Amino acid sequence: MLLNDRRGNDRTQFITDVTLRTGDTCIDVQAEMENISIIGFFVRTEQKLKIGDLCDVTISISAKHSKLTLDDISAEVIRVDEEGMGLRFTSNMEWYVLFRIYTHHSKQR
Repeated sequence: MLLNDRRGNDRTQFITDVTLRTGDTCIDVQAEMENISIIGFFVRTEQKLKIGDLCDVTISISAKHSKLTLDDISAEVIRVDEEGMGLRFTSNMEWYVLFRIYTHHSKQR
């Protein structure tokens, strides 16, 4: 589902597993991505990082007979609230179109 975004970028509702790894201490945050755009995404998680934290991102998309893992992605935490965190990619998400094509592989909430 394509969402209208007040920031001027189309967002796609897509729920899937995400791992965020940050800092010299290598903190791993397990989260569930809720939506994504070419410039960023929102994750639901109880584990919060701080605004400005940089992290390495791994996004996993599971299908019935296979799993696609997108890694080597970097992002910065730009918003933290009680439900989760908003992150901005440090470069545009070149694989964004996959989330728009494969919305049927999104987890259900």
